Amino acid sequence: MRAYLMTRGTLRNQDYAFLGEAPSDQWWDAVAPWVFLESEELIVRRHRGGTTGLVISGIPSRRTDVLGTRVRHTVVVDDVHHDHRLALWLVRCGLDDSERGRLGEALDAAFDGDFVDALMSGADGEVGLRLLDSLRQAAEDAGEEEDTDEDVTGSWAGAVHDETAARAFLARVRRLLADGATGYALTTHALSSRDGVERLAATVPDEVAVLLHDSNVRGVERLGKASVPAPRRDRTTGDRRTRAVVLALTGVALALGVWWLIRQL
Repeated sequence: MRAYLMTRGTLRNQDYAFLGEAPSDQWWDAVAPWVFLESEELIVRRHRGGTTGLVISGIPSRRTDVLGTRVRHTVVVDDVHHDHRLALWLVRCGLDDSERGRLGEALDAAFDGDFVDALMSGADGEVGLRLLDSLRQAAEDAGEEEDTDEDVTGSWAGAVHDETAARAFLARVRRLLADGATGYALTTHALSSRDGVERLAATVPDEVAVLLHDSNVRGVERLGKASVPAPRRDRTTGDRRTRAVVLALTGVALALGVWWLIRQL
């Protein structure tokens, strides 16, 4: 299991970046267009190879940058299925503001401003093991919650603050961690309707369980696979070809008209 931390330093040139080593495979890119990773988001994915990755973003820090803007962290954990306690606590952090705040406090304690600034200025320092240790300790301090709900099969949408949907989401995460079923469980600020989630589901081959931050959806709504619209550039290419043919025919017609007038003189 490997963990990575994205944050920023105090100075202007210390913008958001991974401290130390960055993930070699940014597997969440497949759904990145459907979420706002600058905000509070959560993505869990079970890969076809049997591993599970987790991304949680928008974790608040006490630190601020040089302009006084509050810093936020993003944590990536690959092979998180090796530690179910940690994985499930991070999911709770992704769904609950108070737990997310507790996670931010743990990260600030392990990565204070001076240490982050030094790393971003080129100093050597262990990041991965320090991060995992702080996450595991925070998860242990938070304790465990029992969850006996059964997973709702297939792709579905719900609201983050709907209790039924949140329990179903946790059940889906437990299945992704446990039995190797491939798929995604994620939250999103970028979508607010069932139609939007169906468009997301059409872009990935596996089942998705999606919780919407800005939605009045109640309970769990099962989804079909929506068709994906043709890319705009394809339609534009077709339009250009049509215009070219029309212009060519118009030119031929004008040339014939001129030739006919000359014959009449």
